[in-house]
Amino acid sequence: MSRETKQDRIIRNLLDQTTEHLHELKSLDSNPNTKELDVERWAQSFLRNCLGYSATAGYSIRAQETKGKMRPDLIVLYQDKPIFVVEVKKMGFDLNKSDFRCGKVQLKEYLSLIGDVRWGILTNGCEWKLYDFSLPEYGGIEIANFDLKSEDAIEVSKKAVEEQAYEFFDFHESSYTTSMWPELSKEAMAFSPESLAKAILSVDVVKYVAKYVRGEHEFKANHEILTDRLYWLLEQGLNDAIKGWNDTKAAEIHKFVKSQKRASRKTKRTRKSHEPVTESVCQSQPESSVPATQPEMPENKTAS
Repeated sequence: MSRETKQDRIIRNLLDQTTEHLHELKSLDSNPNTKELDVERWAQSFLRNCLGYSATAGYSIRAQETKGKMRPDLIVLYQDKPIFVVEVKKMGFDLNKSDFRCGKVQLKEYLSLIGDVRWGILTNGCEWKLYDFSLPEYGGIEIANFDLKSEDAIEVSKKAVEEQAYEFFDFHESSYTTSMWPELSKEAMAFSPESLAKAILSVDVVKYVAKYVRGEHEFKANHEILTDRLYWLLEQGLNDAIKGWNDTKAAEIHKFVKSQKRASRKTKRTRKSHEPVTESVCQSQPESSVPATQPEMPENKTAS
C-alpha cells in the first residue's frame, strides 16, 4: 500500500465538510430566489471549513467592510493582517466579463485601496479564480481556478467530492502557506498566451514540428513557410482554422484535456507517495513530461 501524503491526509479530513457544502451549494443553485448575499455567506463558510482559513489556524474573515465607496465582500486576514480579498458574485455570473464593473477590476481597486495585498479571489459560488496582482502591467494574472460544477451539474457522489477536493487544493490554506501560490504565478506567466505563442514560433519548436510533419506526411516542410502557417493558426484560433469545428468537437477536446489532467494527477500522487509528507505535494508538472504529451494534441484535434 502506498504511503499517504500530506495532501491525501488533508483531503481525507475535509471530505465530510466538502460533501455538506456541495449539498448546500446545489440547493442554492437550484433556487431561483438565491441572492448574492446567500452565496457570500456560503463562500465564507467554504473558506473556513473546506479551504482551511479557520480561526483555529489564526485566520479571520471580515465581511462587507466599507472603505469609502469601496466595499470588498470578504477580506481574509492572518493575525489581523489582510492576506487576500474575495469578490463574490451571484450564482451564474460570468466571471470572464471584461467590462468596467467586472469582478477582476473590482478586486484590483480593493487591493489598491487596502495596500500591500498581492492576492485576490473571484467567485460566483461554483467557479473560483485566484489572481496575482503583484505585477501592475498585467492588471492581475489568473494563476489557478476550479469549478464545482461538472457538465452543468453539482455532483455529490463520494467519488465526485474527492475529485473536487483535489481540484480546489491549490486554494487551500496549506498551499497558501507554502511557496505554491508564487510558483503558480510563475507558471501562469510562463504559460501566458504571449509566452506560449513565442515558444511555438521559436526555431527549435518549428524544427520539431517540421520533423513531425515529415514523419506523418512524408513531406519536407520549408521552415519559413511552416512558421507563417503556425502564426496564422495562432491568429485564427481553432474555431476558425479547423473546418467543421463546433461545440461537439470542442467538448471532445475538452474531455481529452480533462482525461490528461486526471492521468497527470494520478501519476503525481503515485510519485509523491514515496516522498516525506512534509514536502509540498502540489508541484507543477515537470517540464520533462511536457514533450511526451504535446505531440498527441494535434492528432487528437484532427481526429475530432
